[in-house]
Amino acid sequence: MTTVRSDVTANATANVTASPAAGTVAPTPSAVTVPDYMRQAPAVGPLPPLTPPTPVRFRLSCGAEVLAIHRNAAPIVALNLVLRTGADRDPPDRAGLASLTAEMLDEGAGERNALEISEATEQLGADLWVGAGRDGCQLTLQVPAGEFVEALGIATDVVMRPRMLDTDWERVKHDRLTGLAQRRDQPEAVADLVTAMTLYGDGHPYGRPVDGFEATVRATSLGDVQRFHQTFWRPNNAVLTVAGDFDPGRLRAQLDAAFASWAPRALPDQPSEFSFPPRPRLVLVDRPGAPQSVIRVVGPGTHRFAPDRPALSMLNVILGGSFTSRLNFTLREVKGYTYGASSHFSAYRHPSAFVARSSVFSAVTAPAVTEFLSEIEKIRTEDASVPELTKAKASLLDRTAEALSTSAGTAATFSDLGLYDLPMDEPARFISAVERTTAADLRAVAERYLEPSRLGIVIVGDRATLEAPLRALGLPAPELRGPDGESI
Repeated sequence: MTTVRSDVTANATANVTASPAAGTVAPTPSAVTVPDYMRQAPAVGPLPPLTPPTPVRFRLSCGAEVLAIHRNAAPIVALNLVLRTGADRDPPDRAGLASLTAEMLDEGAGERNALEISEATEQLGADLWVGAGRDGCQLTLQVPAGEFVEALGIATDVVMRPRMLDTDWERVKHDRLTGLAQRRDQPEAVADLVTAMTLYGDGHPYGRPVDGFEATVRATSLGDVQRFHQTFWRPNNAVLTVAGDFDPGRLRAQLDAAFASWAPRALPDQPSEFSFPPRPRLVLVDRPGAPQSVIRVVGPGTHRFAPDRPALSMLNVILGGSFTSRLNFTLREVKGYTYGASSHFSAYRHPSAFVARSSVFSAVTAPAVTEFLSEIEKIRTEDASVPELTKAKASLLDRTAEALSTSAGTAATFSDLGLYDLPMDEPARFISAVERTTAADLRAVAERYLEPSRLGIVIVGDRATLEAPLRALGLPAPELRGPDGESI
């Protein structure tokens, strides 16, 4: 293996290690001259302007909305079809229904079975995926531009003409049940599930996992899946985003022809708003003998439409949304408790969550909880520094620009706007708002959303080791839950 070194490093090594001539002394590293430009950190200049593309919007004859963004940087076309319905419409006793429906769509569609769909897309160099999230379902397609129309035919079969055979259903259901049984042995997955249940409660759709529970999946029938597809996979519930090197003059006709037989249907009413139930202060899932503890600190956040989302995004970059964040620096670099600590504000259709997270050595679980709460309190009471503000603004600009740098990223960005029916200039407005955000603005949103004494603490770990040190912090007796979130 060849190692490439900078001139300065190479010269310094040569000066220090080369055999000296007779009667001379080899110089020490301190004798190496350091260039002036290496003596100070580079200054961060003004952020470059961000000019997102403007999509062309139209509706197909079937009623589906289309967002088209032409870009010829690469001969690739990315298509995202999103439904404005996801796991949020799963009945409580059928949790997992939306994702099971999505999983069944490419198990056979039109004249092809699952293997034939896979082979056909592979032959075209295409990538097709179907899945479900909390607020929506999605089909994504990436394909070389010259094969777009043929790949589109496969995608429309998947959307409109899934086979839904009993043999495929039994396999999918068995695989899902196997995955859910395995989930109980995955501490991170258990922590995420119990954290959602702790914040949202049993009556909120966000309190139930997208992939469901064993009991709800066992209760789900192929008829349930077929009804979900027939009800919600409809053009009047869909937004199509197409980005890349397509023919702008032919796209509408190509899409109209592909989706000509897709019929709209009246949709059920959206559920009403949900409220957060009272939160337990401490929730513990016992894993006897576990050498690590998985920690979540959770509280109410806000929704996707909130005007303070830019400020919250900046706040989170500083607190736990980057490698150089306060949480990661304190728990990883200073204390050495973990390989990483982070935080995020989710932003769904309904008011959502703030979650801070890490996995730490069992012996330092209580000190780690103390550091989490301390850093959250500090960001409420101490202004962010100028370097922190500058770095957070640059980070959010970079992330937004990076998302728009590829056809797939552009399609994903605008399909998210379509999912939530947001203005198409939202990326530019977001960055503009970020640039105007001050340290005082960050303190205001921190005071509003982050009150340490009101946050719930969820821990998956060894109760025998953890409970006494946690109680010594002044925390109450833990509420005990099992790996599926059940009360114990």
